[in-house]
This record gives sequence, C-alpha cells and structure tokens, in this order.
Amino acid sequence: MFVLTSQTQAQSFDNIANAIRTGNASSLAASFQSNVEITIKDAGNSYSKSQAEMVLKNFFTTHQPKGFVIAHQGTSPEGSKYFIGNLSTSTGNYRTYVYAKATNGVLAIQEIRFEEQ
Repeated sequence: MFVLTSQTQAQSFDNIANAIRTGNASSLAASFQSNVEITIKDAGNSYSKSQAEMVLKNFFTTHQPKGFVIAHQGTSPEGSKYFIGNLSTSTGNYRTYVYAKATNGVLAIQEIRFEEQ
C-alpha cells in the first residue's frame, strides 16, 4: 500500500510540475484544495479554487512559461509534501514553491508561491 501511495504522490507531483511547465492553470487548479494560498512576487492571498485558477491564468498569460525544473522535494514535519523549482518565463525567472497535503492518497495543493529571482 505504501509503494502505491508513494507512486501516486510522485505521479501527482509530475502532473503538477507539467501544469506549471506548460502554464496550464486549469490542470493545476484540478489539484487545488477548496481554498489555496497564492503568492506572486510580494502579493499573496487566499483564494477559492476557481479564483485561484483565474489568478494563475493571468500570471501564465503575462509570464509565459519557457521551462520548469524541480530543484528539491520533500516532506515537512507536519506531513505536507513540497517541492521547490525554477520556472523560466518570457519575463524572467521565478523560484516556485508548491506545498500539498495528501488526502486519501491524492495530493491537494495548499499553497503555491512564485518569487522573482
């Protein structure tokens, strides 16, 4: 059971990373909890799933992704999964942080941050 859960979570991280890499806000929103924290540069807020999708759609429209690489991933002491990656866009590079919690074997994004490098 543990191996299956680990594979499912790894696959979910791959799906999330691919959504960021391609700028697919809809695909990314499919992995959101009902409310998600989004921080872009220095502005952050808590959004509903649909609001968060619109915020990311606007971000990806203005900052078209050119590449995304996961630099580090792990588990927090509270049990949340996370990864840190580097997103290159048409307007610059962003250090990207994604925090997710597994619920019934499915990763749901709690927070996503894009910090300008």
